[in-house]
Amino acid sequence: MMRLHASKLILRLPAALKGAWQCAPASAGDQAFLGEVFASTRSIELDLLGPDAGMREVFIRTQMLAQRRSVELHYPAAIELILRHHGQPAGRLWLHEDGDGLRVVDITVLPAFQRMGGASACLLALLQLADADGVATHLHVMRDNPIRHWYARLGFETTTVSGLHQAMTRIPTVQEYEHEQT
Repeated sequence: MMRLHASKLILRLPAALKGAWQCAPASAGDQAFLGEVFASTRSIELDLLGPDAGMREVFIRTQMLAQRRSVELHYPAAIELILRHHGQPAGRLWLHEDGDGLRVVDITVLPAFQRMGGASACLLALLQLADADGVATHLHVMRDNPIRHWYARLGFETTTVSGLHQAMTRIPTVQEYEHEQT
């Protein structure tokens, strides 16, 4: 697919977000927060471990490392962004961009910030940038996750189904402008 702009789309996202939700690349100082974000998605496993804080810490650290290595293997140019709501850390957005387009590797919003429009604001800004650049957007979602219907409303279509996941792609839309006839 032909690109219209040479600069990386991902790097333009922070400036494209307006309002209560913002994002910025994660830094070394964000690791404790990223652990909190990761743990928020593993409540079932953490509950099975019981109250032993040491065991829970080892589980989170080990699983985060495994996730990070998997992302680095499959999406070596991935960029991890911290989502903020009115300046307060609220989630993570992991994006990868290559010749096939843009991939939403992961978007996680902490439970306290869910249903406040953060994922929507980020994804809609991202899709606007992708449309402007003529870039397809890809993601994977669990087949039983109700969020896949929202993705479909945004124009994502299922491309493959494998095991518990389905791959979805959204081709860029082209805005048509009305021209005055003279």
